[in-house]
Amino acid sequence: MLQRVAYTDWHLLFPKIGIALFLIAFGIIVWKALSMEKRDSDRASRLPLDDE
Repeated sequence: MLQRVAYTDWHLLFPKIGIALFLIAFGIIVWKALSMEKRDSDRASRLPLDDE
């Protein structure tokens, strides 16, 4: 009646690829935010409040 799903090695590759892509993208975003100049970060922090 119930059958157990047997994962083979290639099925386990997709979650690893997804996590790796997420971590790479997150790392790039954090690196760009930390390496941003003070002038640019001040401008970006005021951006939602500017009327221009």
